Parts: sequence; structure tokens; C-alpha cells
Amino acid sequence: MEKENKICQSCKNKFTIESDDFAFYEKMKVPAPTFCPDCRSQRRMAWRNERSLYKRKDGLTGEDIISVFSPDKPFAVYGHENWWSDKWDPMDYGQGYDFAKPFFAQFRELMAKVPFLAITNINPSNSEYCSFADGNKDCYLCFAAGYNERGSYMTRVGFCKDSLDLLGCSKNELCYDNVNCNDSYGLYFSQNCKNCTGSYFLYNCRSCNNCIGCV
Repeated sequence: MEKENKICQSCKNKFTIESDDFAFYEKMKVPAPTFCPDCRSQRRMAWRNERSLYKRKDGLTGEDIISVFSPDKPFAVYGHENWWSDKWDPMDYGQGYDFAKPFFAQFRELMAKVPFLAITNINPSNSEYCSFADGNKDCYLCFAAGYNERGSYMTRVGFCKDSLDLLGCSKNELCYDNVNCNDSYGLYFSQNCKNCTGSYFLYNCRSCNNCIGCV
């Protein structure tokens, strides 16, 4: 089947389905998409709120908690300690499967009953405003981050210290506004660098010391 241009049902923009895509859909025995790639991506990512935090009530105790679920969501949400505790029994929410009903209708019904974990933030030390995080100390607004100290506004970072505004970095110290930089110290406004020290505005550099504007 030749490629076909379609109009997205969501954003109304044009998108193209290539002939190879049609062959794949036929092989998988699924219909061709009616949403464009961007809208399909948004629909999948709706299940992962990574960087928006809200204050809401713990569904078990009524206490104020920090959550990735906003207060207007109808689901039961438990704080981290309560969700992992023995204060409730997950087996109480078991239900049989009815083959006469659509799967997703039953899945939605189950979602409305079972409590959600408010936020994934394991072993935080003065780092309550972090999500998808583990072992952070004195950190603020760090997401998908682990084992950082005294860091803020960082995403997908690990083992960084005294740094701000990092994306996709690891083992950085005293760094600011870097993307995909590793094993660096005192590096600023740089991208795709490794093992650089005391430098500014670098791109794709290795083992540079006291450099400015190098590529």
C-alpha cells in the first residue's frame, strides 16, 4: 500500500503514513492511526507526569501531601509511607474479569478503586520536592534524579553536587546550565562534554581545562 496523507483527529494537522508503516500495521493486525505522531506521543506521555507537583490530601489519613496528581483528580492517592505500609490491603480491590465487557471499561473501573502512589521519591533527605527520585540530599525540583547533593532544577541527573539547571548529566560538581555533560567540575553553559574543568560555552569537548567557546 502506498503512503497516505491524513488529517489528525486531535490537532487537525496533516501527517503522512508511509508504505512501510502500513505493512507493519497489517502484520500486527491493527488499524492505521488517526492521530499524528506528536498527538500519539502526548497521549502516551499523559501517563507520566514527571515535573508537575501539587498539594493534595492523603486519601488514607487526610494529611497534606506532595503529589504528581492534582487535587481535582478523582482517584484515591496515598502518600509514600502510607502506600507502602500495611495499613491497607491491596487484595481488597480484586475483581473478576467480565469477558462480555470491554477491557478498558473494566480497567477504568479498577483504576477508580485502587489507591495511587502520590509520588516516587525514595529515601529523600531534605528533598521532598523531587519526583522519580532516589537518594537525593538537600535537593529541590529534581526529577528522574538519583544520589545528588545540594542541587536544584535538574532532570535525568545522577551523582551531581552543588549544581543547578542540568539535563542528562552525571558526576558533575559546581556546574550550571549544562546538557549531557559528565565527569566535569566548574563547567557552565555547555553541551555534550566530558571531563572538563573551569570552562564556559563548550560543545562536544573532552578533557578541556580553563577554556571558553570551544567546539
